[in-house]
Amino acid sequence: MTDNDVQYMTRTASAEDIDEILRLNREWWESNIGYDIPRMTEVFPSPGEEYLMFNFNGHPYFNMREKVALWSYYRAREDFVGRPDVRIMRLEVRGDTAWLACEARIDEIALDDGEHAPDTRNTLLVRATEIYHRDNGDGLPQWRMWHTHISPLPPADEPRPGFGDTTEQRGLGWVPWQPLPEREA
Repeated sequence: MTDNDVQYMTRTASAEDIDEILRLNREWWESNIGYDIPRMTEVFPSPGEEYLMFNFNGHPYFNMREKVALWSYYRAREDFVGRPDVRIMRLEVRGDTAWLACEARIDEIALDDGEHAPDTRNTLLVRATEIYHRDNGDGLPQWRMWHTHISPLPPADEPRPGFGDTTEQRGLGWVPWQPLPEREA
């Protein structure tokens, strides 16, 4: 994903604010590769007592200690590395608060016995809403993600009720204010 792919609409944000929020978004999604806990924690408030996540697994996590425990749990049990392809659909920045909506494709890669050669196992299609505040958790005016809600997308070929189009037809991250992607014949 490049910053040019962002279909954001914001009225009051500086270029520096937008760049920082997009950087945090990239760090968050890329830290998911191999459950990179130190990289992940830099995105969120410290100490993060008021942080809240609705995780893809369906459960809530209420602070950074719980989020680190979750990632430690998965890191010890999982043998895959997820490769996210994230498409930002909207970014709104208003004063010291911002929200970002995106869709992502994550190809889970299993590692084989000792060689670490990738072998694609599964593809996840997810969507997320992220809320940022210009507060690092200690009161300093630094952007951090304070909430995220991640949930599955419908199957890529499932028609959208009322319209009949599918995620596969629209393309990941499509929004009505951009043209539909060109279809190969």
